[in-house]
Amino acid sequence: MHKRTKQLIVACAVPVLILLGMCFQPLLTLFTGQEVTLQTKPVDPTDLFRGDYVILRYEAEEVPKELVETEVIKQLERNGSWGIGEQNVYVVLKKKDGIDHPVKVTLNKPKNGVFLKGKLDYIGTNGEGMEVAFIQYSLDKYYVEDNTGTKWEEASTKGQILAKAKVNNGYAILTDIEIGVRHRPWTK
Repeated sequence: MHKRTKQLIVACAVPVLILLGMCFQPLLTLFTGQEVTLQTKPVDPTDLFRGDYVILRYEAEEVPKELVETEVIKQLERNGSWGIGEQNVYVVLKKKDGIDHPVKVTLNKPKNGVFLKGKLDYIGTNGEGMEVAFIQYSLDKYYVEDNTGTKWEEASTKGQILAKAKVNNGYAILTDIEIGVRHRPWTK
């Protein structure tokens, strides 16, 4: 084989291997991940240009401060201002009444159980006056069947959508949504 042919094969193989590598974690999560159900919060999902989809916000994105370990708070303080830190955290989930709720926010990856990996943006007061940790996950939009957007939008504005996701090693993929009863694990 000529040197030029080898270079061409390598040049073509590298992008293909990169694309395959990007698919590995999502596929592994879909096939081996544990299913969790997350409660959503009300939001208005309107976008005429993208078709019917639902933007989802989760109650697990606003975790009460008392569930955040002291080490997480100290790390936020070390990273600069108390307000904004974008600290990588693990949110341990526990099922109650069929919904997986956060029970602990930690810096250390749990050795077992179900958990989500997220970014803690800051600790502050939410719209209900509670002091909470604002955490981002990679679970934002879910595309729905054409002409069903109105039904999902109405349910979303009432916080009645339950999100199903597969979780593997903290990595989560949104797999389905359903209309369900709103569960509130903590209120002020």
